[in-house]
Amino acid sequence: MTYRTTSKAKKLWSERANAARERKRLASGGPLPPPPPINDEITITVTRKLTGEVAKFELLPGDRADNYSVYCNDRHLGIMGITRVCEGIRKALPRARAI
Repeated sequence: MTYRTTSKAKKLWSERANAARERKRLASGGPLPPPPPINDEITITVTRKLTGEVAKFELLPGDRADNYSVYCNDRHLGIMGITRVCEGIRKALPRARAI
């Protein structure tokens, strides 16, 4: 035999749950303050000590939430995702042989 609830029991449970939620909200002291604004600008600086090369990648917010407008040494490279940016850094700075 299965347990069945009546519509009256469901309504009472719902009212009690909502009342408990309201009590918790009032006891917490009101609404939480809004989160601080997010700074979407990212700067990646790559320095090769052996040759003295320095590459500065600046990622500014793009046209979508997961895209960035990418600048390398103040030259615009286009709009791309963070994965493509990391691939570009890896390919642009191949491993130098140690002396």
